[in-house]
Amino acid sequence: MSIQLLKKSPDTDASMKQYHKKLFMHRMKYIGAIAVILILLGVGFWGLRFSQQNRVFTAYEVVNSFERSDALTTQYTEFLGYVIKYGKDGISCVNSNNKLVWNQTYNMQYPMVHVCQGSVAVAEENGTEAMIFDETGLQGNIQTRLPIQQISVSAQGVLAILLEDGDVMRLNLYNKKGEELVSSKFELRDAGYPLRMSLSADATKLAVTFFQVQDGSVNSCLAFYNFDSVGENYEDHLVAAKVVSGMVFPSVQYMDSVHCFAVGTGQILLYEGKQIPELVSEITVDREIQSVFYSDKYIGLVLEGSQKTYALQVYNTQGRMEFETEFDLEYQSLKFSGGNILIYNEFECMMLNSAGKIFFEGTFKESVSNLYTLSGSSRYIVMHASKTDQIRLR
Repeated sequence: MSIQLLKKSPDTDASMKQYHKKLFMHRMKYIGAIAVILILLGVGFWGLRFSQQNRVFTAYEVVNSFERSDALTTQYTEFLGYVIKYGKDGISCVNSNNKLVWNQTYNMQYPMVHVCQGSVAVAEENGTEAMIFDETGLQGNIQTRLPIQQISVSAQGVLAILLEDGDVMRLNLYNKKGEELVSSKFELRDAGYPLRMSLSADATKLAVTFFQVQDGSVNSCLAFYNFDSVGENYEDHLVAAKVVSGMVFPSVQYMDSVHCFAVGTGQILLYEGKQIPELVSEITVDREIQSVFYSDKYIGLVLEGSQKTYALQVYNTQGRMEFETEFDLEYQSLKFSGGNILIYNEFECMMLNSAGKIFFEGTFKESVSNLYTLSGSSRYIVMHASKTDQIRLR
């Protein structure tokens, strides 16, 4: 039996080539159209960003106003878009319309408050009472036997309390219900005096800076403790430490669950680590530090400037300077708020965007007790002694 092979005709080959050519051209047009759309979207995005970063406002208008009657000694802090008010008689949470969300009475002569994401803690300095709150109100009440020196709360409401006990400083951790989770202590003659502590947002790590005097010289020790399973393999849960001679580090702060920084008299140390923090950057500071403020992404420093000005430097978590600028406003408060930097005193205000550009400078007719971003870069809450204003920049 014989098999005959069918041969393609020249017309068939030409038709197939023409088909593939048309298919290729169609695909190229489709890819080209997508590329053009992506380029236009990119140009639009960067154009919008450039416009926002370079937009300048020259005035403001009050769009809403609410009466308020807080005591002159009332203090304020931001919390999840709300405002926390606290004083000797109690603590409360109000929304942007000055409507009460929750409140709690107490009797604390010297209340101190710490906020971390969705949790708020208040305690009486040198007292024995502490409270833990979330967005819905009171979650736990803690009574200690020893005087409270410092507090630091985590995002989920775990509270670290530093207690004074003669020649020993004790550190206790409590959950949001007030139940004790961890108890530890520092011998002052060995570790030194703890100046500041900070609990990570996930409550697994604690940073403490100690002041030491040895043989007439001043030293600082920055210590990191891990309360997770990793820390169980280390004595007293101490997983990392650094001693700096001849310098005082009065402040240490966790920005989130991973990044931490310590501020010294001539140096900023930046750490990073999910379990064991490691030093990622050392920033030398050759001028006197006037103020330090931070967000979960940036660290802001105010230094002595030139000709009666201040120098503002902003760094990221890796120690890279984002920008440096100077300003001459005699400020009382400054902070990151809604991605912007707000600098203000009793009547004057200055606002900078994330690129360090000043987009608003203005004055208020009534004294200002607090200022924070309501939305974007044009709406803000201004708290005066007798009222709260919602303003829009224009």
